[in-house]
Amino acid sequence: MSHPINHTNVLLLGAGIMSATLGTLLHELDPSLSITVFESLSGPAIESSNEWNNAGTGHAALCELNYTTENPDGSIHIDKAIKVNEQFQLSRQFWSFLVANQRLHDPTAFIRAIAHMSFVEGLENVDFLKRRFETLSKHPLFQGMEYSDDPQQLALWIPLMMKDRTVKEPIAATKIESGTDVNFGALTRMLFAHLQR
Repeated sequence: MSHPINHTNVLLLGAGIMSATLGTLLHELDPSLSITVFESLSGPAIESSNEWNNAGTGHAALCELNYTTENPDGSIHIDKAIKVNEQFQLSRQFWSFLVANQRLHDPTAFIRAIAHMSFVEGLENVDFLKRRFETLSKHPLFQGMEYSDDPQQLALWIPLMMKDRTVKEPIAATKIESGTDVNFGALTRMLFAHLQR
């Protein structure tokens, strides 16, 4: 049975990570706001934010090659990668604030450190990845990134991918330990649980 809503300051449509984040931000800025969420499903984080429907990658442009494009002169354009990384760092700062102020508990329930890697095959792709690495690794947000085109080193980094692989063309990978895995389903449920208190 639905209940009529006579007044609300904020109306959020959908109970996913975007509504949970916006609702939490607004609540932090003004706890007196009334926030109403409309969701057609039975609870929060059931659709796109659910952990079974979301890759969970902390998108910081550490391994997503589409955030770095090649300029006509062959140089690598990294502005989008920097912007994406900065935005993700802001998200991490916000989550840290919520944990430090006891709005969220047990951050290991929604975020974990995990290396991010890019793997490519073919001479042209290997060349691109190396130039990408050389450009990104000069920026403080991407410090610690490693590059290798040595199959023995790659076997240490990605043993399952390299096991029984016959290397017929150049291959390479980058690896950076500062990546994260985010359970957006758990985070969404935690944020809404906090908002309901």
